[in-house]
Formats: sequence, structure tokens, C-alpha cells
Amino acid sequence: MFVKDYPLALVTSLGVGGPADFFIRARNVQEIVQAQRFALEENYPLTVIGYGTNLLIRDGGIRGVVIQLAEPFANATVKGNQLTATTGCLFGSLSKLALHHSLSGLEFAVGIPGGLGGATFMNAGAYGGEIGPLITEVRFVQNGCEGTWNREEFSFSYRSSRLQAEASPTIVTSVTLELKPGDPQIIVETMGNLQAQRRSKQPLEYPSAGSTFKRPEGHYVGPLIEQAGLKGFRIGGAEVSTKHAGFLIKTGEATAQDFLDLIAHIQQAIFQKHGVSLEPEIRIIGED
Repeated sequence: MFVKDYPLALVTSLGVGGPADFFIRARNVQEIVQAQRFALEENYPLTVIGYGTNLLIRDGGIRGVVIQLAEPFANATVKGNQLTATTGCLFGSLSKLALHHSLSGLEFAVGIPGGLGGATFMNAGAYGGEIGPLITEVRFVQNGCEGTWNREEFSFSYRSSRLQAEASPTIVTSVTLELKPGDPQIIVETMGNLQAQRRSKQPLEYPSAGSTFKRPEGHYVGPLIEQAGLKGFRIGGAEVSTKHAGFLIKTGEATAQDFLDLIAHIQQAIFQKHGVSLEPEIRIIGED
């Protein structure tokens, strides 16, 4: 069931990070329940990851149990205006499934890497849209038992959700989204325009963890970093993208510490120049 000392660099978009003590790529809800109960019984920490696209794992790796919800745990159905999917589904792929059924509301998700689980955890969004307002039901495993939240019970805010505030580790297993009927041609055009914007502005040709910092109120991160003269600045194999300064990219060999040092350098420089505190949007976990 578990793989010991699994190299987590293999399951992150940055390709850095140390090993997990115990690793499982769950295939169904039963395996998730069993893995969580094992962690509880053995008093091991429990960490859940998806496709690792918004994630920086430190070089020392992660102690305890790591559950990955990815491709083996991926299926989705559409009934009327509602799309229900397990959290191993790629978020961007769900926007295409919605298009196939002439449903609007997920256009913003096209091209967003990573899974539905991470999108729900982070309340992912782009180009004026976000997943939180679409959610009508969340199914989860908590304390080794299955449970459900309805729309009123699931709270969210900018890049945050109830999942981040739960005292007990909570693993989302499926999410139901309520969409609206739409004109397929308009949906296609919108998705095409958003994809074109991504390709023109984001360094998709390099490994990255997406937008590194949350947008501070009244500012945009990219221009702040660019005005500080940090475009192209590099520490080890971690570099500020010359295409979009809000993205940190991997160039050649790099360690998690390279990215941590670069993040800290940017935060210090931006605070000194602009008096603005930058908070990471990417999830940083594990041990040094």
C-alpha cells in the first residue's frame, strides 16, 4: 500500500524536494480512509498533495504519511447544470468537460495546472473567476470517517478555504460545482483568449510552481518585483522569470533551498523598496 522514502521531487512541477517517509497514490476513497486511519493509529503526521503544481517541498522531505490524489483518483460526471468530480481530476480538464456539455462558469480554469483538490483547498482562481462560488457540495474524509459539507457550510476567501482552517486534517474526495448553460462558441472563444494570454505572459516553457506570491491589496506582484530590478535575478538554479516577474522558474539544477532563499530575498527587497509585505501563494511544506 505504501512506498517508503519516496522522492517527492518526482511529483512536483518544480522537481525539487526531499522524500516522504510513507507515500501512497490513492486510487479510491477506501484507500484514503485506510491511509488516514493508519496515520492516526501510528500518530504520524499526514500530508495531502495533488499534482504538486503550486507546491514547494523542502529538501528534507516530509515526515509521516503523504497521500497523493492524482490520476488514479480521477473521474467526473455531469448531471444537468452540476458537475461532480473526484479531487484527482485535473482542474483545467474539467473546464473542457463543462464546455462539452455547453456549461459556463469554468472558463477561467482552462490552462490552470493541478488538480481539483488543490484548487478547492486554495480557492483557485484567475482572470476574475474562482472556484469557491461554484461549489455546492464537498465530500471529505476526516478522522478516518467520510463526511459532507453543503454550500452554506463551505467557506472561502481569496486563495483560502475552510479546509485550511480545520483543526483535523481534512481530505477532500469529491466536489460538486453548479454551472450555467452557455453558448459553446462563446465558451470556446473565451477559453481560447485566456489560453493565449497565459502563453504570452507566463513562462510555461520552464518548470515553476505558478504565481509565487499572493497579490497584495492595491498592487500587482510582477511590476513590484520588476521595479526592484529583480527580473532575471537568480540564486542557484532558481530564477525570477524575465517573462513574468511574479513567477520563479527552475533553470538547470536547483534545490528547494534555492527557491526559499530567492523568495526571502524578494520579500526583503520589495519591503525595503515599496514597504509592501509579500506573502507566498505557493504552499511551502516539509523539513529543511
